[in-house]
Amino acid sequence: MTAAGVTPTSTSAAAIDQRSPAANHRRRIRRRHHRACRTGRTGRTTDRTEGQDAMTAIHSSGVELGFEQTVPRATAHRRAVGEVFVTDSARLSDDEFLLAWQIPRAHSLWGDRTVPHHDPFSIAEAARQGSFVVVHRYLDIPLDLPFTLRRFDFRVGALEPFRDDGRAPLQGLLRYRISDREFRGGELGTMTLTGTLEIGGAPVMTVSGDTVFLSRADYEALRAFQRARKHLADIPPWKPAAPVDPAAVGRRDRRNVVVGEPTEPAEPVVLAEPVAPAGQVRYPLVIDRAHPSYFDHDYDHVPGPFIVEGFRQTALLSATAEGALLSPVAAMTGLRTTFSGYGEFEGPLEYVAEPAVRRPGAVEVRVGLRQFGTEIAEGRIELSPYPYA
Repeated sequence: MTAAGVTPTSTSAAAIDQRSPAANHRRRIRRRHHRACRTGRTGRTTDRTEGQDAMTAIHSSGVELGFEQTVPRATAHRRAVGEVFVTDSARLSDDEFLLAWQIPRAHSLWGDRTVPHHDPFSIAEAARQGSFVVVHRYLDIPLDLPFTLRRFDFRVGALEPFRDDGRAPLQGLLRYRISDREFRGGELGTMTLTGTLEIGGAPVMTVSGDTVFLSRADYEALRAFQRARKHLADIPPWKPAAPVDPAAVGRRDRRNVVVGEPTEPAEPVVLAEPVAPAGQVRYPLVIDRAHPSYFDHDYDHVPGPFIVEGFRQTALLSATAEGALLSPVAAMTGLRTTFSGYGEFEGPLEYVAEPAVRRPGAVEVRVGLRQFGTEIAEGRIELSPYPYA
């Protein structure tokens, strides 16, 4: 999931932090944390009020974070305030950080579901935004520095904590730890983030990702080199695909569908491994660059979260078509994804799914995303039926 292409700004993260109305609140949080460290205060995360109505939450570390307002949108790499899901943050140690997050109830994308459960992928998006908040607020990474999330994984525990009570937004805490920092020329080059998300004090998801940082000059040189090798000016005209029926991927709103009707190529499709047989079904990626959430701001490439949603929808279509999944109304409870290249807007992109692997209570589907004859990303998607009881 790439972070390049965020809206440029000349204002530093530190300056934004100083002007934020939440600055005094964060200082109070730090004082509570230091007192908690001195007194050895421990225990489970608790909410100041009951359930998802809580305005603050106290972590087992003793740090209290709030859900009163979002962090500045630039630090979360979003243009619209309504697309920011991180509400507060604090540093626990040199390598550990705590963040609060909340998912809006009426969000046009994450509220587009047919079951009384919140989408677990929505809090993975909160975790992605949280990684940006950490690097800008606490690692002094400039807001306009390009960096790429080369690998992103998550795993969901039980789905019951995601049940929608019909009256309150989904919210909780995220604890991040940084490891495997590598420096190039005195600057941070790569690092790994691992985290645990909690709802109501109980862990519900683990996340992990590898991030690569580039200078602006290095990024622009890399993109120019890659685009020149693809001969984008020589691509023949092509007709964008129409999206599949929303119900086929568990949606209601057609605008949130990102894959098209499947096609069967005349030539064999080669995945990373193994080789897919001739006649393997392809699912074209459907791109709407005016979508308010997938394309909240401009990108110079197809963004990672959008690609992952395509992985999910392709896995749903493929697993239901072969009978491995009885209904497309299923949660993405596991994701392992890697990005080996950038997707370009000038040419068609297609997903290819391998046969589903059945597991107890779930199925797993490997999906590759291809462009110009090369696989540029892969995702291993675990799908689990929602509990209706």
